[in-house]
Amino acid sequence: MTPPIRRCSTRSKACGSPKTSASPTSRASTCNFVKAFFETDDLQVRFRPSYFPFTEPSAEIDIAFGSGPLKGRWLEVSGAGQVHPNVVRNMGLDPEQFIGFAFGSGIERLTMLRYGINDLRLFYEGDLRFLKQFN
Repeated sequence: MTPPIRRCSTRSKACGSPKTSASPTSRASTCNFVKAFFETDDLQVRFRPSYFPFTEPSAEIDIAFGSGPLKGRWLEVSGAGQVHPNVVRNMGLDPEQFIGFAFGSGIERLTMLRYGINDLRLFYEGDLRFLKQFN
């Protein structure tokens, strides 16, 4: 019998930095993260406008690999955006001095794409033979 999938928080969260002329953009940060995670520059990253209540602007993030079994196929991997100034203010920070980026990517989804895994339930079955392959 296959155990039920349990919901748990495995989504990435947010990061922030002082607002300067050299501050990275959420787009550049997201592109860098995706390319580093998949250990390749041979992919395209596409941002589609979207709505999330705590970010403005907000976007859905898709990737398309340049080679391999998923070549040319657009896959949604994340949502992201610049943290709304009111949220920054509610954290006790001045939104004129600080900027925040939020992104939500289920780590299992990214790991499935990276390692060619086709069943999310494998992560929750507790089989150490399966889980030990991920360092």
